[in-house]
Amino acid sequence: MGIVMGALLVATGIGFGQIPDSDLTVMLVVGAPGEPEYEGRFAEMVTTWKAATAKGGADLVTIGVEASGRERSNDRQRLQKWLEQEGQREDAGEVWLVLIGHGSFDGRTVKFGLTGPDFTDEELAEWLSDWKRPLAVINTASASSPFLNALSGENRMVISATKSASEIFYTRFGEYFSRAIAGIEGADLDNDEQVSLLEAFLYASSEVANFYESEGRLATEHALIDDNGDGLGTRSDWFEGVRAIRKAREGAEPDGERSLQRVLILNAAEARMAPELRQQRDKLELELNALRRQRGELSDDGYYQSVEALLLKIAKIYQQAEDSGSGSGSGS
Repeated sequence: MGIVMGALLVATGIGFGQIPDSDLTVMLVVGAPGEPEYEGRFAEMVTTWKAATAKGGADLVTIGVEASGRERSNDRQRLQKWLEQEGQREDAGEVWLVLIGHGSFDGRTVKFGLTGPDFTDEELAEWLSDWKRPLAVINTASASSPFLNALSGENRMVISATKSASEIFYTRFGEYFSRAIAGIEGADLDNDEQVSLLEAFLYASSEVANFYESEGRLATEHALIDDNGDGLGTRSDWFEGVRAIRKAREGAEPDGERSLQRVLILNAAEARMAPELRQQRDKLELELNALRRQRGELSDDGYYQSVEALLLKIAKIYQQAEDSGSGSGSGS
């Protein structure tokens, strides 16, 4: 997406505003608020996520939202059962697991707080150990960075609201992130009329920094994103625009390239594509990014020929989507 997609939109004449064809499921898990103030904040985030999911045409599953009292004491069991069942469906689409709540750290163990029994980073990793579907985990709680370390892996994107377990105070990151992923003005950093996971992360991180600066307070939360599988994560200030300019480990792919491709509310160009076409396009874009990183190792002719070949394949996918949309008689 981004610059490449923008150029192709011009070339193919694709517009915006069509209802999407989504294969995404959002699993929204809301923990125990503890105090009335946080109950209201959690409810506002839930409302924003619900509206965004409906607008994006994604499926929504919730735990800890409608239920109360004794029913919520089973939230941990319900989450474990759902993850273990859904993770085996290799033919199903992507899942975003969104955790809204408080985290805790006692010096040894981190937990996400539910109304009933809590769960640790290691327990969640165990529940996801046989997971076969594309997965994004967005943990907006305090003390959440160990979840990033534990859950990182192939075909996964993990976002944590903190850079360490010792950042234990309430995090505002989730509030800004939910507004961003829903399409708030200013979050679309690459101007493609949609907001990706990466852009929501960068926007929320910037708003968090602005909040603490305006309050004259020392920041107690620093979000991380990991989608290269190294389990280390990248801070927002390691990005220039939507491109990472620093890496936590030498030789690793930069974080951000996969999460830039993941969007809840699609623009019309994306909405015209069947999910399988988007998957093909995403794969080609990752190949193009890898090729650009090898620029210094290739001759000019070899490099530009390879770039042209990939761009033509991507353009063909957009044209297929456009032809399919026109043929079905669907309007924008």
